[in-house]
Amino acid sequence: MSTDIYNKNMKTQPAQNVSSRDTDSRALAACARRLDDAKRLMESDLKSKENLKLYGDAIRHNQRLWTIFQVALSDPHNPLPHELKITLLNLSRYIDKASFRAVGKYTPDVIDSLININRIIAAGLSKEPPVENMAPPPVDTRDIPTSLMTSA
Repeated sequence: MSTDIYNKNMKTQPAQNVSSRDTDSRALAACARRLDDAKRLMESDLKSKENLKLYGDAIRHNQRLWTIFQVALSDPHNPLPHELKITLLNLSRYIDKASFRAVGKYTPDVIDSLININRIIAAGLSKEPPVENMAPPPVDTRDIPTSLMTSA
């Protein structure tokens, strides 16, 4: 997505030798953990103002991360394939709607969906992407005919 935008907005410095995929994955995983922690706090005491504040803060923090992704995905210089950008932007719209719904009232099912989305995207980002234009593996030519007309 975009490490530069994330780092600027989250006031962090990029770690050396860490890819933007890694940074995005870690940010999503951290938000998922924070949402999960807030959900557990709410389950332990629904009436606690402290828990409600932490719950709201976790949702807003996650929404800010997705807003950063929206900005990065909307950048015309973003190298991701167009279809993937559209899919992620649609997903970010769901994140916005779900966040607005959840921030006003404790809704464990909505929080679970936000946690799951973050974890799934983070897991996908942590895998190595396929390398396009990669040379095919060497072929054992001993059994391949040298000509299309003969088998020799």
